[in-house]
Amino acid sequence: MWRLSSAAALLRRSLAATARLSVPPTARTNSPMAVRCLQQCGSDNTDDDRVIQAFKRCCSTSASSGVSDASPCAAYVENLCRSGNLVDAVRVLRHLHDEQIHVGLHTFNMLLQHTAEANIFTLFAKVFRYLLLSELTPDSTSYMNVALALQKLDDCEMILKFVREILEITHSRDATVMNRIIFATAKYGHIDKSLVIFEELKKYETSLDVVTFNTVLDMLGKAGRVDQMLGEVKLMEKLRHFPDIVTYNTLINCMRRLGRLDLCKRFALEMVERGITPDLRTYTALIDSFGRSGHITEALEMFHEMKKSHQPSVYVYRALTSNLKKAGHFELAQKLTEDMNSSASELIGPEDFKPNNKGIRFRKNG
Repeated sequence: MWRLSSAAALLRRSLAATARLSVPPTARTNSPMAVRCLQQCGSDNTDDDRVIQAFKRCCSTSASSGVSDASPCAAYVENLCRSGNLVDAVRVLRHLHDEQIHVGLHTFNMLLQHTAEANIFTLFAKVFRYLLLSELTPDSTSYMNVALALQKLDDCEMILKFVREILEITHSRDATVMNRIIFATAKYGHIDKSLVIFEELKKYETSLDVVTFNTVLDMLGKAGRVDQMLGEVKLMEKLRHFPDIVTYNTLINCMRRLGRLDLCKRFALEMVERGITPDLRTYTALIDSFGRSGHITEALEMFHEMKKSHQPSVYVYRALTSNLKKAGHFELAQKLTEDMNSSASELIGPEDFKPNNKGIRFRKNG
């Protein structure tokens, strides 16, 4: 078993000349909260008799008897959506919700997409609230549509109102919904809107978790906002959301990209001192960071330390070889290339870094 003390000692030696861094269940429509949300959704005459009567004539069996097969109802809503009659589609969706007739996620996602593309945020927000109040779980398409809707919205107050309404629905659950909204919004290039949402969440500390902070740190790191990133790390600990391996890998990789070897080493040391075992991603970032900054000896020491517990990856070999060549160590680079080629079948490759694996293959003892 790999010992934390070894890597910690190596990092301490490297840091000798620098100072330490200070561094749930689904809501049901019979709950008071759900009733309030539905009243908000129906505030603009969503019980319009003409629309509902037309719907009942078309889908009388499903609508009046509450049978479990909602496919005719879903088809009716989707046809309204395709024809551009979004207001009536949302009215029928509310009626179905009142009657406990549940359409599928495909229908919700179609409505989300069309209302977002039409830039009718009030309708979009209603559909998303109905989705959260249903027994369905939003998927990646749902959150992509949230990002699309927010992309076209310049009214900060409307964004905050949307966030508060979602929090009212999800207050008894975990923070997954808001985390995925922040992630999706940032992914599609709207970092400032993600930060507006994050700042609002800070007012409701129970709506934050480690994943929230990890998402925001990654977003800030990619944008190069180091000071803001470090400020959020301090707040994270103040709120007793303690960093995990994902937090540290995010921080170390960000500092590596920005050439901040000092912070790379300090976060790595903090991590091992807290008893968190570096994984292949941590080692790869540190080895590359040492190599890029010309600390070849330390890079090689870290590489050999890594090999005691982790099967090397193709990436770490390539990074180290490239850095050796840049530093003029051509013989060492050639030797490392030969070592990589001789053990190619055992190296961690792209497939091992997929979400379910995350590069966690360990070197076997013996």
